Amino acid sequence: MLIPIDSETISAVLFDAGGTLVHVDYQVFIDAASARGFEIDDRELRLAEAAARIAIDRRGEKSRGPIGTDSSRLKAYFEGLLAMSEIPAEAASEIAAEVSVSHHAENIWRIPMPDAVETLCGLRERGVRTAVVSNADGRAETALGNAGLTHYLEFVVDSHFEGVEKPDPEIFRRALRRFELPAERVVYIGDIYSIDAVGARAGGLLPVIIDPTGTYHGLDCPIIRSLRELLEPVNAGRS
Repeated sequence: MLIPIDSETISAVLFDAGGTLVHVDYQVFIDAASARGFEIDDRELRLAEAAARIAIDRRGEKSRGPIGTDSSRLKAYFEGLLAMSEIPAEAASEIAAEVSVSHHAENIWRIPMPDAVETLCGLRERGVRTAVVSNADGRAETALGNAGLTHYLEFVVDSHFEGVEKPDPEIFRRALRRFELPAERVVYIGDIYSIDAVGARAGGLLPVIIDPTGTYHGLDCPIIRSLRELLEPVNAGRS
């Protein structure tokens, strides 16, 4: 599947925030685990996080959609990530609780993804507009600002303020109204198929999954390994 990202074919690109423009500060997990005698590193956590995304999709398939809200799934997401790093369940639960406290104090999705600034700048130079639609807790715009990214975005749609979250297509429709653009002229980049791709497609947008670890296979939408691929003359999706 080919996706030419230029102003002749695509008017705007919407991005997810966490896992797409910014990633978790893995040091928070590393420090909490180390304090309990467990050694993990960035690479383990990246792979574990990728597996945790697949697990969300599988649970969504069984229940015909995500269970609960983004915030209610957070601690379980952290626990699953740690368990996939082979930390015993009891310790994983304790570490996840500590990380959750840290996250509530200061958003831990705060490290810019590689090439985030370059990609946002490059798209805007081509006349392609950029913004964010995120399932978040009211802090998405602040987190993106702290990461130095809001300067390159027209707006941030945060589910906390909207009262609706992905995969409900309504949150995408609200972003389209702010752009004053038809859905077929907008691409959405996210990292969890059952939430991001399913929701974006239901809203009429073209979904693209970012998968830095190459974990996803056989999806019915394009996959990119890095944001920089959006700047290629024509982006080949992999399945």
